[in-house]
Amino acid sequence: MELSERLKVIKSLVPNGARLLDIGSDHAFLPIALLKDGAISEAVVTDINKGPLERGRENFARLFPGAKVSFVLSDGFDKVEQGAADVASICGMGGLLISDILRRAGRKAKEMLLLLQPMSHQNELRRYLWSNGFCIEDELFAVEGDKAYVIFKVRFYGTQTEFSYSDLYLGKHRPQTAEFKLYLKKQLVAAEKRLLGLRHRGDDTSQECALIDEIKKIGF
Repeated sequence: MELSERLKVIKSLVPNGARLLDIGSDHAFLPIALLKDGAISEAVVTDINKGPLERGRENFARLFPGAKVSFVLSDGFDKVEQGAADVASICGMGGLLISDILRRAGRKAKEMLLLLQPMSHQNELRRYLWSNGFCIEDELFAVEGDKAYVIFKVRFYGTQTEFSYSDLYLGKHRPQTAEFKLYLKKQLVAAEKRLLGLRHRGDDTSQECALIDEIKKIGF
């Protein structure tokens, strides 16, 4: 079983000995890899649909029988018990959906280290986190094929974080890595597309122009 580049990055962020909650786990490859390595003590695997949850159960039975793992049919944190885990991973979902999952989770999410990998609307996820007392402690980047993905390492501190328009799209952690540079290229294309739309509607373009200038200054 070979983890994707995204899951490898997330795996590296899980503290040794932690109890993992993997939300929307699907095939359960992340908790299987962590438990087989002895990196975590136990896991809770959830999914909103029975099919993916059963696939995860079958993979555990085939690849790592006897593991200390429980399976919960749950929409996000809804059916997960308070204090069931120390770390929650939410991967492969849109940023708006992840924001909604965290909003509905309440205290459950605030008591855990959160490892988040949004597939879209990264800017809206950053906005939600910073506006609701969560701190993005780090952002790491992974490349699969020709696409770059960002992974957020997040904790709740209870204080809002100030942010600029460019922070929403580029984050506050900007490593000079090939993975981040590829992510920048994707952000530049999207910003230029938004700029065309603003100009077509006759709206203010100052923020978008500033973002594009900032991306170009960072360079590729």
